[in-house]
Order: sequence, then C-alpha cells, then structure tokens
Amino acid sequence: MYKRQQKSTQSTLVTGLTAQQEQAALLLASGESVTDVAEKVSVNRATIYQWQQKISFQCFYNQQCQIIQDNIRNGLCGLYAEALNAVQGCLQSPNEATRLKAAMYVIGKVEMIDASRQDPEAEIRKLCTSMESPFDWDDMEPHEVLDEAKYKELMKDNGLM
Repeated sequence: MYKRQQKSTQSTLVTGLTAQQEQAALLLASGESVTDVAEKVSVNRATIYQWQQKISFQCFYNQQCQIIQDNIRNGLCGLYAEALNAVQGCLQSPNEATRLKAAMYVIGKVEMIDASRQDPEAEIRKLCTSMESPFDWDDMEPHEVLDEAKYKELMKDNGLM
C-alpha cells in the first residue's frame, strides 16, 4: 500500500521541514484527508499525525491556509459588483418578501461593519504595548510597557513620523 521511495530528509532553512513534510502540509491545507496525504507522500498516517504536532509544520500549514484564504477573498472581491447588482435587483423585486429579505440582509451587513479602528497611532500603540508584572510586591497591579523602538519603527513604516 505504501511505496517506499527515497525521499530527502534534509530540512530547508526557510521552513525547517523536509520537502516531503512541506508537500504533506500543502495537501492538507488544500483539503486532502490524512489518509490520502499519507499515501501520496508515501508515509504512514501516524507519521502525518506526528508531523502535525511540530510547530514548524503547524506554522507552514497555517501559512498555506492563509494563502488559500487570501485567494478566496480576492476571488470574492472580484464578484462584488455582480453581487451588489443582484442585491439591488432584489430590492427592486415586485415580491414584498424578497424586498424585505434583501433589505434586512443589507441592514445586517452594514451593522456588522467594525469602523472602530480609525486612529492609526492608537492602533500602533496597542500593538507595541504589553502588560508587565511589577517587581514591587507592594504594588500588585500590572502596568503597561510601551516598546518605544517598535512603536517608532511602525509609526515610520506607516508614514506617521
């Protein structure tokens, strides 16, 4: 059932994975089952499960999933105008129930928009701030610490300095 092939066991410096492990992660991210992946990369299913426990494997898998999600998002954005026309058409429907459903859909989507992130400086400050436990045992309250170097770098990268 499993073909024994001479596979490279050399890890790449970029991912920390072998070519075989990278292929397995790619196949899993594309929706293949563990059984199918194991067969395609010529290892036992248990080996796939062991690989899935490695942080480097998990991170590479997550990167591949992110790429797939980005491609889907881009494809959906390409359908935006067509979808908007369809919703607008429903709003013009002679059927009251269809118009009401379309209107409720639009209202629900608009209400879900999170427009709270409007201050880039405040957002960058949040990214660069961490909670630190006090060294003084009398003062048991943790306090915020701003990573000044990271803050300045992000401000500069975002054209705010």
